[in-house]
Amino acid sequence: MEVERETWTIEAPAGGWASPWPQCMELAAAIPSDQWTLVGGLMVQLHATAAGLPVSRATTDVDMGLHIETEATTAPRMQHALRALGYEIEHSLNKDAPAHRFLRGKQQVDVMIADHTAPRNITKMAGREPFQIEVGTQALQRTVNVVITGDDGVKTQLSIPNLHGALVLKGAAYMTDSRDRGRHLDDAAVLCACIKDPYAILEARHGSDRKRFKALFAALESPTHHGWMQLEESKRQVAHDVLRILATADKMSVLPPIVRLGDRD
Repeated sequence: MEVERETWTIEAPAGGWASPWPQCMELAAAIPSDQWTLVGGLMVQLHATAAGLPVSRATTDVDMGLHIETEATTAPRMQHALRALGYEIEHSLNKDAPAHRFLRGKQQVDVMIADHTAPRNITKMAGREPFQIEVGTQALQRTVNVVITGDDGVKTQLSIPNLHGALVLKGAAYMTDSRDRGRHLDDAAVLCACIKDPYAILEARHGSDRKRFKALFAALESPTHHGWMQLEESKRQVAHDVLRILATADKMSVLPPIVRLGDRD
């Protein structure tokens, strides 16, 4: 039996939805949320906004994880939908490079599919295999619907990975993407600051989740790492404790409670 996805309603951050959010909302209005899930920098921004944290993560593009594993769409169908909105695929000089980037002037959309997708569901875009995102399968299985209201008052529904899926994605990105590992660590710290109940994530953890959390904590173990220092001072220790618990729970017979400001008498 299919489990109905949870739906969140998120109010606009202070100052409204900055670029590239209008671009993302246009995509969401044209392409149903069961066909794709928002990942990348905007995913982190949305979790931060939902948690009431300042949005400090800058990004210039929209990252789409396609739900081809459910056969809700295909890579060629998504290429057609993006072309109808004025986007054209960017052709790499490397003939073996996967297809993933679409451009409309200075606006950019990166399209990817989950790793471990059944081969029968993988179809080419512009003659090339689509880009596969590490642990994308797990992230696309751990999603929630999000309803946001644009600055024009129009409501838009998106799909994003829940905090569990988002943090695993960042752990995988840190381990496999050497180009900007600091950014992935900063994102992971923000996501940890959004997590209110790490023990719920422990109960749902499986597969390679623990390995991803350990890799993040090994890099972020110092409380003075930039990832923690970018947070409001009142959030730093709690966020650090969240990641410590997720990374080391297998070594602890009793899990200590997380004490937040205001919990003490």
